[in-house]
Amino acid sequence: MFDMFLENRIVFYGMIAGIFIVVNALAYLLLKYILPWQAMRTLKKFKIRAKSRKLLPLLNLTGQLVMGISGAVTKGVPMVYDIIPAGIAPSKMMTFAASAEAGVQHPLADAIAEWADEKHLELSEASASNVVPGKGVEALINHQEVRVGTASFLQDHDVKIPAEILTRADQLAGKGNVVSFVSIGGFCRGFIVFSDALRPTVPGAVQTLRDYGISTAIMTSAAGSTARNIARQAGINNVNAEMDTMEKAKKITIMKTSDSLIGAVATTSNTQVLAQSADISFALSITDESIKEQCDVYVDSVDFGNIMSAVDIARYTYSKRKTGIIVTVLFNLVLGAITSYIVAESALPFFAPVLPIMAGVLFLIGIIANQFTYSY
Repeated sequence: MFDMFLENRIVFYGMIAGIFIVVNALAYLLLKYILPWQAMRTLKKFKIRAKSRKLLPLLNLTGQLVMGISGAVTKGVPMVYDIIPAGIAPSKMMTFAASAEAGVQHPLADAIAEWADEKHLELSEASASNVVPGKGVEALINHQEVRVGTASFLQDHDVKIPAEILTRADQLAGKGNVVSFVSIGGFCRGFIVFSDALRPTVPGAVQTLRDYGISTAIMTSAAGSTARNIARQAGINNVNAEMDTMEKAKKITIMKTSDSLIGAVATTSNTQVLAQSADISFALSITDESIKEQCDVYVDSVDFGNIMSAVDIARYTYSKRKTGIIVTVLFNLVLGAITSYIVAESALPFFAPVLPIMAGVLFLIGIIANQFTYSY
């Protein structure tokens, strides 16, 4: 068999070209298709679903994770903790608030509705209503304008909030509670205090992400004192509070100019804008069903710390890819050196066909072994 290659240099060079094409083509197929397929299969084993293998490079480079508070950091099941009225009976204030929030899809609206149902309040139907994401809700009830939301939301509509009410609200928010102000007919009539417990796994998740070089940040419409207190309990240093939808999107756009990719955790409609603006978005098992399908990666867990598994799998995959590329480059260098050496000879030595064939076989074994020893 080797005599044929020794007798004709063109045939010999054709053999080398064939070895070159076969090894490089196989390496390309393994790195381009088989390796990502292995990664996607591994993600599924960890109950993680990515929409496309094209997301693997983004997972690999994710360096910052942005999230809201409700659901991701706290349990996402707020309860009415206290009612602080101002010049009005508590039940009357709550009747207006519950009537304005009726039909609104939001954890705080659900908490108000549950409280009103337990107290058997008779609600009035709003003749008009409007939800302002990240701010609150406004409605026309019994010919009176009713607003429920942040202090800035009321103040934007020229509702004056007495200093003593703001001070009291800030004190309660500083303890980690969420506060919603209520105005009726253009006057602030007090505020509602909500409590929502921190998820016990959150501090550990934040530390795990930090150990892997991923920083965490909070972006929320909640009051600054509330957000800072919850963030302090969670171990998160980067806090952006009292932000509306546009401000959140703008902030993420600015963050995307940094070297690391921005990931976002979406749980409620208030954090949907984070998912839409970030480089890659994550949904958890607690994420609203209407938002899950819009996210790039679904993690079947209530703990955002499990996002680290997705990132780590992507990093492991790219380390295997790097090894495969190195092996392929080495093969080309070795084959090139062998070819150059033999070309310089006046006559083909008897071992001429053996060297390129051995190089091709050995490197094929190396490339295949690199791929099929994928065991995360």
